[in-house]
Amino acid sequence: MSHKPIGALSGASLLGGIFAYTKFNSTPSLVASFAIGSAMLLSSMRIRDGMEYGYEGAALTSAALVVPTLRRTIKTRMPIPATVCALATASTAYYIKSLADYRRHAI
Repeated sequence: MSHKPIGALSGASLLGGIFAYTKFNSTPSLVASFAIGSAMLLSSMRIRDGMEYGYEGAALTSAALVVPTLRRTIKTRMPIPATVCALATASTAYYIKSLADYRRHAI
């Protein structure tokens, strides 16, 4: 399994927060994107290093990113939150499947 999708999504989250801050002066978006991006980066490093709870963290943080970006997409109809929402949804599905495969082979 790969740690790269969650690492890339971490960067997309950070860029989305920086964009929201510069365009709309949204400090909560900046703080939240750095918090969720940091958690995603930690999950990526845990998967890469073969540590426990990497897949769980990746699935959880991806799912946590879907909700605010979906709300922002519906509210603003802008392409950046829509793209981040789509990537987060795909990442959630990928890491749930990866977690199921990992647990199936561990038994």
